[in-house]
Amino acid sequence: MLAMPETQEEENRLASQGQRPDQATIEVFYNLETKRKLQEAALNALLTVDESKVESLLSQALPDVRATLLRYMVYRAMSAKKFDRALKLLNQVPTKENFPYDEATQLMLELPPERDSDKQEIFRLAMASDHEWHSPNISSDDFASMIVRFWQHVPPALALDAIHQVLDGARSEDGRGVTLNAPSVKLGFASEYDYRVFELLPVLRQLDDDEADKILKDSQQAQIQLKQFPNGVQSIDPTITDTPLKEGEQGQGLGGSFGAPKEMDQVLQTTKGRVQEIGRMAEDNPRQAIAAAATVPESVGSSWWPEFPRAQAYLTIARTTMKKNPFAARDALEEMAASLKHAASSYHATENWLEGITMAREMGDVDLAVKLFRSGMEQADKLRSEDADPDDPNLALKAWWPSVSAYWRLVQAASRFSPRTALEQVQEIKDPEILLLLEVRLANNGLGARGEESVTMVHKKSSHSSWSEFRRPEE
Repeated sequence: MLAMPETQEEENRLASQGQRPDQATIEVFYNLETKRKLQEAALNALLTVDESKVESLLSQALPDVRATLLRYMVYRAMSAKKFDRALKLLNQVPTKENFPYDEATQLMLELPPERDSDKQEIFRLAMASDHEWHSPNISSDDFASMIVRFWQHVPPALALDAIHQVLDGARSEDGRGVTLNAPSVKLGFASEYDYRVFELLPVLRQLDDDEADKILKDSQQAQIQLKQFPNGVQSIDPTITDTPLKEGEQGQGLGGSFGAPKEMDQVLQTTKGRVQEIGRMAEDNPRQAIAAAATVPESVGSSWWPEFPRAQAYLTIARTTMKKNPFAARDALEEMAASLKHAASSYHATENWLEGITMAREMGDVDLAVKLFRSGMEQADKLRSEDADPDDPNLALKAWWPSVSAYWRLVQAASRFSPRTALEQVQEIKDPEILLLLEVRLANNGLGARGEESVTMVHKKSSHSSWSEFRRPEE
């Protein structure tokens, strides 16, 4: 598993050629992705048994796998309040590899006030990584956000150096526009540099007022946006601070994209806004909301990774009304099932089926939960036909087929309220290998064994398509 010949460097070399990959190149990418997923699954399974052994093997793993495992190990240590262990693991992240800013930020938030020196150490590690590899990531947990949160916990000179480093890195980019997305606002900037000035100038003004004025003169867009949002990103999301979220508090979840918003992105934002509006409507008039949901598109987005806003609208109605008006919630869930009956790329609709089953179970409506489960399994049957298509078969390991993942997640959900129904439905599956795999998983589940990591992969030669997904077991 560790010795499979393809390397990530080879993948990077091929990708850097900027040409449409031929079939041989596609096969290299597929083999590398298989190696990556096998390594990740094996090391994750070993992690629950012997973390020290995993740590000793990380140097042999692909860089992406090593980064993912280290990130998860930091998260585990932090969740267990083993702060020294988490800090030790962060020190093992190679400077030229993707730094786990999210986990590092959470660790800094959790560290008690008397451990400011450790916060400074983490800040320096993140800064060194950002210096080696400027990651143009627009989020509430990147290095720039770390500066906004923790600048008062590091020496002023270090904070100033960090601000200039981020601004210099942004200035060196190709000038693509940036769109900042938040539930309450959407802001556009001509370049990443303009966005970073908007983000960091309120901090810079606290440290060096003259320098802040000088930098602001070079960014007219930042001037305009800071008039409306004088504290930068903290005006949009006040929870971006140096303390953990309070109970019941929720951040805005800032995110961003490069370039002007694409037409499809605008469609997605519009439909999401419509779904939220229908959810509010359901509070006072659920029947009107159900009628309105029928006007929302069944699917939007790319053909290979769509979203299903009509189903989401019905789920939102059901979630809003399930306690006060269970009859309306039931109708909404049945409409959700009808809207997904002919969904293309039905693997990506699995989340909707699972959410519907969970809500029906919480409502105490077992008959509805079973009905949704059986309908979801019918969709998984269609997926299996696509995976096994003799003219364009999925060449990935059968245990990784999207249909197998959909089957198992649905069966696992059904086993929580009716193990017999789950088993009976599994036994109707025509493929004996998938049948055996699911029976073994059900048996393990019944015995209380830890769930397995879930890998989903598609690799089809004739359609030149390949994608994969990794999912950790539910804790």
